[in-house]
Amino acid sequence: MHRRVQLIFQDPTTALNPRFTAEEIITEPLVIQKMGTKDARRLRAQELMEQVGLPARSAAKRPLEFSGGQRQRLAIARALALEPKLLILDEALSSLDLVNQQTILKLLADLRETHSLTYIHISHDLRAVAEFADDVAVMSERRIVEQKPAAELFAHPEHPDTQALFAAMPSLESIYQRRLA
Repeated sequence: MHRRVQLIFQDPTTALNPRFTAEEIITEPLVIQKMGTKDARRLRAQELMEQVGLPARSAAKRPLEFSGGQRQRLAIARALALEPKLLILDEALSSLDLVNQQTILKLLADLRETHSLTYIHISHDLRAVAEFADDVAVMSERRIVEQKPAAELFAHPEHPDTQALFAAMPSLESIYQRRLA
């Protein structure tokens, strides 16, 4: 199961071992699963770094030498090391600024195609959900209260909790009006 399902956490700073190099972080799952030779693992780490937009020459860096967006890319590369079919993204964009969020969303969309991945994206950020999800399940009190294709849910939320979630989402216009008041 570990090989087919991987998890990407909200904060890569706490999810990545600060004592490991980027290469060690990416190859650790391969070592645990006893996959490949040391040279093959090193090559796999370099390939994955390039795929997620990190230069392979930074393989000797430690996590804190990367920016927040780069650390999240490193976490994605690590998750891809075992060639999973499902990635669970647990608020994986929430610690990033909007520019990095957009960049990571595009990367994830590209990786979905190149690696035939399925994602479960756990998020409170409705903008990211709208851009990323094909289907959406809204949860309230640990239960799914509404589940639909994303376009349908965003056009016609039916459950009161879903409606409340949408109502709570600030628009740029409302933020601007509050600042003028």
